[in-house]
Amino acid sequence: MHGKAKVNTTLEEKERKKKERDVKMKAYQHSMNKIFHKVRKNGEYDEEAMELISDVLVSNPDIYTLWNMRKEILLTFKDKSHDDLGCILSNEMHLTEICLRENPKSYAAWYHRLWLLDNMPYTDLEKELFLCTKYLKLDERNFHCWDYRRAVVARLRMAPSEELDYTTVKIEENFSNYSSWHYRSKLLPLVFPDPSGLRPIDEPSHLKELELVQAACFTDPSDSSSWFYLRWLLGRPTTKLGPVQAFITNGKIACVFSRCVSLPQPWIPYEKSRLIWTRSLHDEESEDEISFTLEYEQGLVENITLSREKVWSIRPAFDPTVSPALMSVLCSTLDSSNQLLDLEPESKWTLLTSIVLMQAIDKKMYKSKIIERLDLLIKYDYCRKNYYDDIRSKFIMEEALEELDISSEEVVLRNLSLTSLHHTHYLAFASVVDLSNNNLKRSLHLLSVLINCKVLIIDSNALETLEGFPVLPCLKKLSLCGNNLTSSENIIPFVKNNRMLQELNLQGNKLSLSQVESILKELGLCEK
Repeated sequence: MHGKAKVNTTLEEKERKKKERDVKMKAYQHSMNKIFHKVRKNGEYDEEAMELISDVLVSNPDIYTLWNMRKEILLTFKDKSHDDLGCILSNEMHLTEICLRENPKSYAAWYHRLWLLDNMPYTDLEKELFLCTKYLKLDERNFHCWDYRRAVVARLRMAPSEELDYTTVKIEENFSNYSSWHYRSKLLPLVFPDPSGLRPIDEPSHLKELELVQAACFTDPSDSSSWFYLRWLLGRPTTKLGPVQAFITNGKIACVFSRCVSLPQPWIPYEKSRLIWTRSLHDEESEDEISFTLEYEQGLVENITLSREKVWSIRPAFDPTVSPALMSVLCSTLDSSNQLLDLEPESKWTLLTSIVLMQAIDKKMYKSKIIERLDLLIKYDYCRKNYYDDIRSKFIMEEALEELDISSEEVVLRNLSLTSLHHTHYLAFASVVDLSNNNLKRSLHLLSVLINCKVLIIDSNALETLEGFPVLPCLKKLSLCGNNLTSSENIIPFVKNNRMLQELNLQGNKLSLSQVESILKELGLCEK
């Protein structure tokens, strides 16, 4: 149970408990042997078997095998009279209550009770809801009970607003309640949906929830449950669906979308990606300008006029503008976060949330402060360094993509200390991509969207293997200088299927001259 102190036991107490466990173990083994002999060996599905199983479960409620045996036996009772079935159900419910008193967080006992709701008649759902309320008074953070409550509520077809009120009561009783905050995030979109369909809830409710969770966050800054909920509220709206790039490559029209989408034939998804779609050029599409219509999900239509020599594009905007009312609340929350950081500078939840707030308010203005606080998070919470590095990489990439010059068809993302790649479909148009002097050894597979890339530079990225490197249909030159590649086995299998590749640069790796020559010969390439 939460909030109970751990008490150290004496050696005598440990010895006494060990003897008790030994006695219980012998009794347990004897009972299990008897049950398996009766049920599994002899196939005796009767009341005596049910009683033997019950005797073990009341003290060991987490034995899935026994609960499953019990279900098998119960299914053979289907032909009994209504009165008998009602009595059996009552006994089963009573057994699970006894087991839950032994272990209130027994997965198996809660699941058996849920199974009874679906497989036995005459279940009293109102009584089940009352039981949940009772258990959550004893431990408001018992997520097993919260899960069961959601299942009961769904069967009762209760209005989501009723349960939303219940979560408010539980949160006001104790802010430190992950399950209640989580349940609230599922109910709010049902009660207060956003008319635009982009945010999870409408703006008036959004503002109220921000005020509610602020009180929880700043009452106990060390508790993560309310901070998680605040992060959910501050999450970005869903990106508006639509094409963001179109260009001609390899005799095909390629269209890149902001989100995964489905298009009718003759469009084909590139490499099973539903972000990039291609189709062959029609015979009549031989002019310098090509016009076509895209029809995609929810009846959306986009007319595009494309030049053979230029990329049609829409500049990405990852942080949409917010209303004055929401901006006021965000600024107020950031001020409160900064005040809290003055008192508790190592509070990681406050640091992380303040970064999200600064991005939502004005990420360009707060750029240096965002980077500074990510560095602090790495310092104070080093175990999650990779996570914070990837947040930093995403922030830097988004800024670079928003300022991208599409007309040059060259993307330069070198010397940015990137540890991961994000929104890579926005690079699909580029014929030259320079990712040198980063640390992208975990992100090679994300390069698969470079459908138009002819020159790819991945110098000095600490690469030890090219595992995950994709097949790029236009790739002619690949530079891998200054990495940590040591053998042909880490290179050839992952490059050989790039049929257009003409040039491979391996200078500055941990390879001998003879190894380099052997690799190039096997691939049929030259080095420059």
